[in-house]
Amino acid sequence: MTNLDNENIVETSTDQLRDTETALEFNASEWQRLSPFSVIFFIGRFITHLVKDALPSLAPLAIVIFNSDNKAWITTLILIGFVGLMLVNSFLQFWYFKFKVDGQKVLVNDGVFKKNHRIIQFDRIQNINILQPIYFKPFSLVNLQIETAGAKGNEANLAGISTAFANYLRVHVMQQKQQSASSNIESQALEQENDVILAKASMRDLVHYGMSSNGIFWFFVLIAPLFSLTDDILEKWVTKEDFAQMAEFFGGGMAGNIILAVSAILLTMALMFSFSIIGAILRYFKYQLSLIKTHNGKPIGFSHQTLKRSSGLLTSYQESLKLQKVQTFISQSNFIGRWLRVENITLGQVSNHQNAAKNRSSLFVIPARTSEQSAQLKDKLLEDFPDDIETSGIDRRYIYKTLSMKIFFPALFISIPMYLVSEFWFVFLIPFVASLVLLPLVIRRWRAYRFGMKNGYAKFERGFFGFRHILFPLFKVQRVEVKQSPIQRRRNLATIKLYLASNRVQMQYIPMDVALKWMSIINRHIESTNKPWY
Repeated sequence: MTNLDNENIVETSTDQLRDTETALEFNASEWQRLSPFSVIFFIGRFITHLVKDALPSLAPLAIVIFNSDNKAWITTLILIGFVGLMLVNSFLQFWYFKFKVDGQKVLVNDGVFKKNHRIIQFDRIQNINILQPIYFKPFSLVNLQIETAGAKGNEANLAGISTAFANYLRVHVMQQKQQSASSNIESQALEQENDVILAKASMRDLVHYGMSSNGIFWFFVLIAPLFSLTDDILEKWVTKEDFAQMAEFFGGGMAGNIILAVSAILLTMALMFSFSIIGAILRYFKYQLSLIKTHNGKPIGFSHQTLKRSSGLLTSYQESLKLQKVQTFISQSNFIGRWLRVENITLGQVSNHQNAAKNRSSLFVIPARTSEQSAQLKDKLLEDFPDDIETSGIDRRYIYKTLSMKIFFPALFISIPMYLVSEFWFVFLIPFVASLVLLPLVIRRWRAYRFGMKNGYAKFERGFFGFRHILFPLFKVQRVEVKQSPIQRRRNLATIKLYLASNRVQMQYIPMDVALKWMSIINRHIESTNKPWY
């Protein structure tokens, strides 16, 4: 036996002894309770579910309050009932929550009236993330999130455990996973020493990210349930005379009304951008993305290298992702981002397509990168990525189909009842005028649809005023479909759909022979490669 083998045996024995001692210290194999301060977490989750699911149904209750004579008394009773229900529910959630580590699995029991008994096998766990909300920081507590494939959000939230216990659980679980796969795992300290920093985000980058991401549109999504309440409040508190006075303040007449309307639009836009920028700062403050490429000073194989991400202002996030689990490399930006010359990167992971929107918080986002920085990330995160992928456009039949099916005929159907009511024949000019006016926009979108393939990678592009580019290795495609509509069949065109573990991508109006060639090449890559896709 060589000296190196002896050293490995000693090192392994030492690690196992240290792991055993730590396990005894935390007593992880026995049923554990969360900290009593976890009640704060359950209160926050109760309020979040209420805002997301129940707020629209509370609109009639608000109307009753506004129309009642004893607003203060009814409001007080409702608040007392709400606070009491929230506190009792949160305390019971804490009381019935238990967990323990049993061999190669984590057992979690929770639920008040509906009991849940979950068994989470180590080999099903994708990621273990550690979050520290601001209300846990004074008590040195964290929320350990366990993610598994196909789960609706997190499989388990161990909210209110000590930082040391959370670090032990994460390292222990990942060590057991790696040992069962006959590979090595670094300790938390070694990971920190061998970090290679790939990206950081300054405050300017976060402002650019807030302006160039889709966060501005989430503003309307969040306030939409309040619109019905807003109408009732405006009817009671703001009268037509108030609007007239505001218009008079801007000069009165038609000019005053126009200025008032423009001011309202500008104020809404300012709120949108402020909302998105503040959200970006809260989520990605002190953003740092690093890559673990070595273990004990020795290089690790590409598929076993690990990405680590830390960020957050009020809540501290620590997340990790194996490079082999990256399914897609997505760069995108809106028209503001193109003006700022920045793009935002998203690394697609395995997800349940039906719940993809609920799992957005788990996406690996790299905010506000320049095109040069994005190219450097591609080389480091995608193995053997080619220098450039030449792309081709789709057939111009897309223009004819969009103009006819989405603009001309819908406008024509609208024109018919308008003619029957007014008997003005020139209303039939609307479809022609609309098609002519929107033709440049349709052509712009047609030109943005492009696709290409090179050295085992594919690239799909689309966009309008912004852009969205999707890169992915061919061997990670799970299924390929080539379909033809009756109109496409006449022109020998087709639509190709590629199903990956993270999402589905498709390209329409491409030549049928090209689609079949793509299918053949992708199937050959799937069958011939031995690389781990997940």
